[in-house]
Amino acid sequence: MHPLTYNRAMVSHAEVNARRLGRDRLSTLLALTLTSAALFRFVELPTFSWGVRRFLGSPLGFTIGGEWLLSLLMMALVATGTFAFLHEGHRTVERRALLLGLITPTLTALAASLVLAHAASWPLWMGYLAAGGMALGFVLTLTDRAVDPDAESYPGSRAMLNLLDLFLAFGLYVAILIAQERALITAPFVFVLSFVVALDLLAPTASELAALLRFAFVIALIESETAWVLSFWPITPMTAAAMLTGILYLLSGIAYQELLGKLTRRVLMEFVLFALLFALLILYLRS
Repeated sequence: MHPLTYNRAMVSHAEVNARRLGRDRLSTLLALTLTSAALFRFVELPTFSWGVRRFLGSPLGFTIGGEWLLSLLMMALVATGTFAFLHEGHRTVERRALLLGLITPTLTALAASLVLAHAASWPLWMGYLAAGGMALGFVLTLTDRAVDPDAESYPGSRAMLNLLDLFLAFGLYVAILIAQERALITAPFVFVLSFVVALDLLAPTASELAALLRFAFVIALIESETAWVLSFWPITPMTAAAMLTGILYLLSGIAYQELLGKLTRRVLMEFVLFALLFALLILYLRS
């Protein structure tokens, strides 16, 4: 056999083995996560309540039930499993990219656990579990393809992950706002969610971590303050969540262009025009 042909065969065989190992690790991660979620269906978990009679002139308190323990477990399993999965498949990629790659899968696990916790019947729960497993597998596959900026699959996979980030942000905003807690309770949750989503949206700029954290912090702060203002408006949680998602997209887009050094007056006006049209559309649908 010619040496060149032999080397190509060896490389092809190594690539096939790598893909097979990747599928095996992905299957193991999904099986472990879904099995853990299924076990929580048979276990009755305690509920923890915390309350203060009066705070700033009105009652304040919150309750943590078993669904939150399920959410924390699934998020922890997916985060640790995803890091191991990405690290094994991308040993040459810097650790920061691997850590930022955990955001979308972890948020997907959170959204899936919240949906599972509110399933009213066994058939519905089984359907949610299957859909959650497929969604998580899809997100993990995209994340695997979007970790290395030099990969051919990076641009399309990264764009799809950005759309999923905004979709997940909208769904989780709805989950936060629909609880109808006081702004003192909901604002921190909105802040944390906005911070991690903005961090993932800005990560492709490859800027210094300090700059990413600074911009993500400002965006999250504006989002939490906006959520506090929206709590005084007579609008539904869906409408408020849509407005928060639109603002998140606007601010992240402007910050993205600034980090790339491409923010011009024309680009800024385009974002502002989009924000105005989006706000008018939301107000029109609300009326």
